[in-house]
Amino acid sequence: GVLWKTSNSHTNQSKSHFALRLVISSTTMNKETQDTASDEAEIGGESWETPSSGLTAAQVAKSKELYGINEIPVHITPTYVLFFRQFLGFLPVLIEVAAVISIAAEDYVDFAIILAILLINAVLGFHEEYKAKKALDELANSIESEITVVRDGEATVLPVTELVPGDLILLVGGTAIPADVKWVKGDVMTIDTAALTGEPLPRKYPSSDYGDIILSGCTVKGGECYAQVVKTGTNTEIGQAQADILQDKSVRVVPVFQRKIMVVIQILVTTSLAFVFTVVLVEGLHYDGFGGSTRDTVLDGLAIMIASIPIALPLVIQVNLALGAAHLAKDHAAIVTSIPALQDIASMSILCSDKTGTLTTANMSIIADKIYTVGEFTAAQLLCFAFLTSNADKKDDPIDKAVIAAYNDTESAQDITKSASYKQESLIGFDPEVKRVVSFVTRGDGQVMTIAKGLPAKIMDTSAGGVDHGEIQWKVEEVGEQKFVEEVSEHDASMSKSGYKTIAIAVCMSDARKDGKHKWRFVGLLPMLDPPRTDTAQTIDSLQYAGISVKMITGDHRNVGAETARLIGLGTDIQPGEAIRNAKSEAEKNELIWNADGFAQVLPSDKRDVVLTLENKFGVVVGMTGDGVNDAPALSAAQVGIAVEGATDAAKNAADLILTEPGLSPIYGAVIASRRIFARIKAYVIYRVAASMILVLVLSTMIFVTGCAVDSLLVIILALLNDISMVPVAYDNAAATKTPEIPNALKLVMMSLFFGLANTGISLAFLFGMEHSSKLENDISFSVCSGDDRGFIWLHLVFVSELMIFSTRAPNFLFQPPYPSILLVLSVGATLGLGVIIALFTSSDVSGENVGWIALFNFVSVVAVDVVKVWFKHQIGEAAGDVIESEELLSPEGEKSEIQKHIDKQQRYHWYRRNRIRKEDLERSVEIVDNKRTFYNAFMHFRFVSATDNYVFGGARQKAAASACVRERGTGQKPPGSKDATADNDIVIDA
Repeated sequence: GVLWKTSNSHTNQSKSHFALRLVISSTTMNKETQDTASDEAEIGGESWETPSSGLTAAQVAKSKELYGINEIPVHITPTYVLFFRQFLGFLPVLIEVAAVISIAAEDYVDFAIILAILLINAVLGFHEEYKAKKALDELANSIESEITVVRDGEATVLPVTELVPGDLILLVGGTAIPADVKWVKGDVMTIDTAALTGEPLPRKYPSSDYGDIILSGCTVKGGECYAQVVKTGTNTEIGQAQADILQDKSVRVVPVFQRKIMVVIQILVTTSLAFVFTVVLVEGLHYDGFGGSTRDTVLDGLAIMIASIPIALPLVIQVNLALGAAHLAKDHAAIVTSIPALQDIASMSILCSDKTGTLTTANMSIIADKIYTVGEFTAAQLLCFAFLTSNADKKDDPIDKAVIAAYNDTESAQDITKSASYKQESLIGFDPEVKRVVSFVTRGDGQVMTIAKGLPAKIMDTSAGGVDHGEIQWKVEEVGEQKFVEEVSEHDASMSKSGYKTIAIAVCMSDARKDGKHKWRFVGLLPMLDPPRTDTAQTIDSLQYAGISVKMITGDHRNVGAETARLIGLGTDIQPGEAIRNAKSEAEKNELIWNADGFAQVLPSDKRDVVLTLENKFGVVVGMTGDGVNDAPALSAAQVGIAVEGATDAAKNAADLILTEPGLSPIYGAVIASRRIFARIKAYVIYRVAASMILVLVLSTMIFVTGCAVDSLLVIILALLNDISMVPVAYDNAAATKTPEIPNALKLVMMSLFFGLANTGISLAFLFGMEHSSKLENDISFSVCSGDDRGFIWLHLVFVSELMIFSTRAPNFLFQPPYPSILLVLSVGATLGLGVIIALFTSSDVSGENVGWIALFNFVSVVAVDVVKVWFKHQIGEAAGDVIESEELLSPEGEKSEIQKHIDKQQRYHWYRRNRIRKEDLERSVEIVDNKRTFYNAFMHFRFVSATDNYVFGGARQKAAASACVRERGTGQKPPGSKDATADNDIVIDA
């Protein structure tokens, strides 16, 4: 997908932002590093040094042959294949079989209805599949970016996709680094690494701290230099991460809950087919159906099969999800990019979150209540002096920006400046070696004073750590007092340990540029921290109330992470990222990830590792929030990826949910909304399975016992009426549970069995009881099986299947809240009215008295079954629990102690262990392969992830790559630039 896009302007380069090239291919990718290739040829290897004239044309060709260019192979699928795929899969094939049978039996009315069902399902499925293909294409299209490259002694502007290891490129301010590069010559570069590391402060390259290798995805903030390309494409860390993201997007199509639904539906349909086969045999052999009208016997079995297929299931699920997505966009400023993820949010148990820009504002701020001053100096004076050493024109300098913002918020500091008529005369800017800024300020009396701002040690004594080349050198007069030095050092160390970055201020009341002895005074320390967003603590408290644990994962320092965790109400057990990488065993690493409150100083791969470990080893549904390129791999790996406001394109493309306003509160709203969606879909699935069961069992039993079969057309109409009348379930009132909604196929089956068997037993007792009743206006005799008899059975099935929804949707008794929506009540009422009209005025010819008996019995029986339902749910552990009424954030309860935080976390973890999801329910890693397969193999490999099945089970395949068939990930890959790396049908696109 589009990895990132940073607009910039510079006189030497009109276009220098980064783009990674994708190659659409059916072959696999190279996972070998370019260092391995350097063993075969020296160009671009570790020992290679490009001369100032750059590579020659021959060397470029050789390097391109060895390493390729910035390409990722992906297969492209023709549009017509997408359409024909809709007719493959478990449910479509069943409908096709039914259509073939009906046309063979010359039942054209049934054939037309069945064909309409098939075509509507195919069109809807194709629509979703085509949107997936279109989304991927859009994701892969970006502006062709260019950069200045030195080759054959000449500087030329080339597309960044043409870069190869060994190329010599020019980096200037605003350039997004297009590959992993090594600094060669030029200025000391100021590099913004926030997109990769999450650190708000730029780094200096080259330096003893960070070396001379600058990774792709970073942005040049200042300086000009020449750099040698060392790695390109998927061989860079970010490039490989984006390959992982694209692969994740190509297979993440079915949420956990939908997998469970698929299992239940397959069990239902398979069992129903056994009944259909038995019905045909019994009616044909025992009741001489084969000797008379074989056509009617076959159509009776066909009708039962159609009744067992959940025709409207995709529509109900899609409307539910679409309404949820619209609700989040309208009320919570959250854009859903992967509709099925709404169901995964309902099951989310742990939310992993980046710190900088996500939990915090990504803007360094002065923490006023932590300001430390010396002697008679006040905090207002300290802020005033700090302001006078700042440059308001340096918009991108995080320290000056923080100082100016704090000064503007402090009236007393502004009053000092005005009363003394301070005016900044000149400024000696920051130098990374001297680590300080010196300002010369004119007072109202015309005298000049000198103010210094910088590293505490250098502000107390400029010779600390060795004499530097600074123009002005000094020692503050207090530095001779051991107690003073210890006290300042102690405060500095304490704030640093708590995660604060500190700058010191010293003042000289004379012009320090002039000769003579100057008296310097130490003023104090300004603590800075990237502050939490205003709603972060409240959001975390609300998420924890909803049973979701939050882990912070940051590239920033461990102390900074711990202090931020304390401020937002998280536990402060923040572990370093190297603890994950250096764990002695897999078990030790897993326990570390499970127990820690968060991780600091992590790499992008560490974040992804944490997410995958929680998912695969502990069976929990994991969400991930972030805003930078460094978060994208983890966002992609998580079942629920959430990009916050202001996120990079890479993060947005990897996410399922994009927040468009500052803050994390929409996440809580999404959790509550998704749990309501889950409740609606769960209620409908239980209803639909139970209704199909009732139809199949009652109709089959009546044929087994009496030989009386309801007209096939009426049965198909009944199935359609049931499904159409249930569409308003998507608009129904539903309650959000206080704990994550964990999908459980066994409990779904058990609840469906309860409703199905209970209503089947009651129905059969009612039907056979009425047959022997002497109170009916028209006697019922199923052995005769007149139109009135068949109509009686049919109308009863209409009532029992329609009224059952009011019990299945209710978490407790059906007369308790949440009450059904008026739309659902009207829909069921209209369907019952239509059923009565059909029964009274068609060939069924059911008497009015019999209609009354049917209605009375069913209104009583639905209440009786509902009472037993509540008892049964208690027995299987499905009893209704506490619910969350509102999507508004909870009011804060005050700061909790570390002990209380730990107790609360352990209670949530205990619940997770008892409700963990099996590993096989979380596995979905597959790789797209070539489409040179037989039609049969393509069908067998694709039938469980076909577009139609995905649509039927809610799989709107947004941003997912389409492929004719899938297989488990393999090995044995070739370099992306090698001879066999692309196929004849490949195309190349920029992404």
